[in-house]
Amino acid sequence: MRLLDIFTYSFSHLQHRGLRTWLTLLGIVVGISSVILLVGIVDGISASIEDALDEFGSNIITITPGGTAMRGPPGGGGSSSADKLYLDDVKVIEKVAGVETVSPIISVSADVEYRDYETETQITGVNTNTYLETNTFGELEEGRFLEPSDKNAVLLGYGIVDQTFKGRVGLNSKIQINGTSYKVVGILEEEGGMMGMDNSIFIPIDGARELAGDTIAEEEVSQIKAKIADGYNLTAVTEDIEWALMNDHNVDEDEKDFTVISAVFMEEQRTEILETLTLFVAMVSSISLIVGGIGISNTMFMSVLERTREIGVLKALGATSNQIQNIFLAEAAMIGLAGGVMGIAVGWGLLEIAGWFDFPGFISIYMVGIAFSISVGIGIIAGTYPAREATKIPAIEALRYE
Repeated sequence: MRLLDIFTYSFSHLQHRGLRTWLTLLGIVVGISSVILLVGIVDGISASIEDALDEFGSNIITITPGGTAMRGPPGGGGSSSADKLYLDDVKVIEKVAGVETVSPIISVSADVEYRDYETETQITGVNTNTYLETNTFGELEEGRFLEPSDKNAVLLGYGIVDQTFKGRVGLNSKIQINGTSYKVVGILEEEGGMMGMDNSIFIPIDGARELAGDTIAEEEVSQIKAKIADGYNLTAVTEDIEWALMNDHNVDEDEKDFTVISAVFMEEQRTEILETLTLFVAMVSSISLIVGGIGISNTMFMSVLERTREIGVLKALGATSNQIQNIFLAEAAMIGLAGGVMGIAVGWGLLEIAGWFDFPGFISIYMVGIAFSISVGIGIIAGTYPAREATKIPAIEALRYE
C-alpha cells in the first residue's frame, strides 16, 4: 500500500464519518484560533510598547513626583504633601555629569473654549527655551513651535484641532483657556501611538503656573525632563540623578519621594508585562490544545473499535502492522492539519475584529508556521496510541468481530 493510497483511504473514511469529524475538528479549531488570537494580541501590545519607547526617546529621562514608599497603603489617600518636585530639583539635576538639558513642566487641568466648543483638558506648560530638546515632537502641520518671546501663545496637537474642535480651529485662531485668550501659533501633525501628542496643548510654563493658581506651591513643577548627552551611559546617569535627588531630599532608597523614568525603566516594565501575558497565553493555549488532542484521541479510539472487522480484512489481504498504523495516523494528522488551517483562519478573523475595537494585534508568518506545526503534531501525537492499538488486533479475531 503506497503512501498516497494510505492518505486517500484515510480521507475517504474521514468523509464517511461526517459529523464526528467536524466535531473533532472543532476542538482543534478552538485551540489553534485561541493561540493565534492571544499570541497576536501579545505581539501587538509588544509592538505598541516598542513604538512608545521610540516616541519616549532613548536619551530622555523623566522625573515625576511620588515614590512607592510615599504613597502609603492602598486607599490611603494618595501621595503626601512632601511628594513634590520644585525648581531647586532642576538645579540639582543640571549639576549631574552627563545631563545636557533639563526642562521643567507644569501640568494643569483647565477649561478650553473656542466659539461653541468647550472641553476640560490637560494643559502642559513648558520652558520655551529647553522643551524642544527634551520632547520627541513630530513635524508641524502648520505654523511654528513656541518661542521664548511668546506669552499667550499655544501649540495644539492634531487631535485637539480635528476631534475636540472639529477642524474649526486654525493657525492664528484665538482660544480661551480658563477665560484667558491664547493665540494658536502652531499645530502638530497627527502622530497616533500610545504616547503621541495628538491630544496635547502646550503653553509657556509661566502661563500654566498662572492657570494653576493656588493648586500648586510656589516654584513647584509637575515633572522634569532631562536629556542625556551623547557618549554617556543612560543607566549610569539615571542612577546618578537618583542619588543626587535622594541626597537633596534627605531620603534613602526606601523613602524615595520621586520616580525616574527612562527607556531602560520602561523596557523593564515591558518585559514584566510581556512575561505575565506570555505565561497566561501559554496556560490558556495549553488547555485548549490538550482538550483538542483528547478529542482526536477519543475519535480515533472509536474509529478503531468500529473498524475492527475492517482491520482484519486488511490484514488478511496482506496489509502490514505499519500500514495499518499509518492509516490511522494519517487520519489523525489530517484532522490536525484541517483544524490548524481553519483555526488559523478563525484566529486571523478574530484579530481583525479585535482591531475594530482598538486592540492591537497582528499575526506573523512565523506564528502561522508554528500554529500549523502544532496542530499537525497534536493530531499525530493524539492518534499514535489508538493507531498502535489497532495493530495489536489479531486478524482472525478481527474477522470474527461483529
